[in-house]
Amino acid sequence: MNERRRPGRPRKTDTDTSEAIADAARLRFANRGFDATSLREIAADANIDVALIAYRFGGKTGLWKSIVSQAAKELQDALDAALAETQGASPKQRLHHAMKTFLGYLLSRPEVPRLLLRDITIDSERSQWLLDELSLPLHRYFVELAQAAAANCERKVEHLQFRVASFIYSASSTVARRERLTKLADGIADDSSFEAALEATLIEEALRCD
Repeated sequence: MNERRRPGRPRKTDTDTSEAIADAARLRFANRGFDATSLREIAADANIDVALIAYRFGGKTGLWKSIVSQAAKELQDALDAALAETQGASPKQRLHHAMKTFLGYLLSRPEVPRLLLRDITIDSERSQWLLDELSLPLHRYFVELAQAAAANCERKVEHLQFRVASFIYSASSTVARRERLTKLADGIADDSSFEAALEATLIEEALRCD
């Protein structure tokens, strides 16, 4: 016999509550930074008791790490799908598609690069953890694709690893500072124009065979 639903709003599940906490924390960390954000503010935004954050995530650092891990997983899933979509394509086409996928992820979740850039330049446990959890795996992914694409160039591609790192950090920084950039450059205010400018200045530069 099916259990009858009680009247009123459906009760939130543990997953719903954890997602609400993570969403609130991601925006707070992105806008104000880790140190300036309190757990009470996050709890208020998520409409939960502050003690629940410690119970679910072990505290503010645990919550931050959970957010970064989730972003890393989402991004890796998107990049793996990009490779699956380009089976049989040339190495350069595969690299181009993967780079566009990366830009698409950043543009769809602009709070993520803002959050990450606040910590990546700080000499701290969070900075090292971010390097190991996200930056290095992402760099290895693109270097492998770039090496395959560069093998078809007539001349040796100089500074390949640096080009990859520059693409990753430049893309993240540009998306994080989009609002300011649109005040400095004309014609990039709407989403499609901004994405086209990113592709022209970052992807095409990374794909050059010289």
